[in-house]
Amino acid sequence: MTCVIPVENINYWRHPSLAGIELSQAKFTHFSFDKHVHLDYHLGVVTQGAQQFVNKGCSYQLGQQSLSTLNPDETHDGQSCYAEGYCVNVMSIPVAYMNEISQELGIKEHFFSAPMVEDARLYHYFTQLHEQLIQGQFSELASESHLLYFLHLLLQRHPAQAIKLSPQQGLSPLQLNVIKQRIHDEPWQNTQLATLATEVNLSKFQFLRQFKQATGMTPHAYLKRVRLELAKKSLSRGVLVADVAQQLGFFDQSHLNKAFKHAFLLSPVQFQRRML
Repeated sequence: MTCVIPVENINYWRHPSLAGIELSQAKFTHFSFDKHVHLDYHLGVVTQGAQQFVNKGCSYQLGQQSLSTLNPDETHDGQSCYAEGYCVNVMSIPVAYMNEISQELGIKEHFFSAPMVEDARLYHYFTQLHEQLIQGQFSELASESHLLYFLHLLLQRHPAQAIKLSPQQGLSPLQLNVIKQRIHDEPWQNTQLATLATEVNLSKFQFLRQFKQATGMTPHAYLKRVRLELAKKSLSRGVLVADVAQQLGFFDQSHLNKAFKHAFLLSPVQFQRRML
């Protein structure tokens, strides 16, 4: 009998002394992540197998001894390199938390210049830290102390580098930021494509093509992902699922359930129970 479930196991945690930080652990076989973005920094390691993903048009293979370093709002996907699948541990770090650490090192904002680094020392430290956090082996003081040490080590060993911008085609960075900010500020709005296009003085067709060229996602897919990322944050605070659906512009609770499970492999209720 053929198994139709694309994932063997996935779990989410929130450490009580690390506000806003999300931990997850999963094993994937056939499941592939569509192109998507996150609102936070996502750091992760593969403990078995290997994951391949595309970021900014380049293909990467995340294996053992490597650490993924994905910036907020960077489009990427993900799937297994091999038929037997892979196991992955991920930590989501809020932007404000990372900025606070960066500023202590004299950096205004830190953006990783590559979506992964080859660093055996950081790989092993992260793997042990992640496991100890989800097992509750640290006191509150020890938890944040170890996390801060790891992040300081990461930023010092892999400092931000100047990114060379290619000749601008399509939407300018300013225009793109205007559109993204509108979506982030009013995710509940069922904004029309024509409205967004008018913001940057383009036709609907021009805007759709240029937004996808710049982000790798259609405006609708981007809006949907932002809503789902915000839904996770609301659910982690204990907001009722029905209220989350209404506040973020989903048609109804069933619509949120379907989209959430497709993206995160758990229903909103299951995710909330694990986080709380």
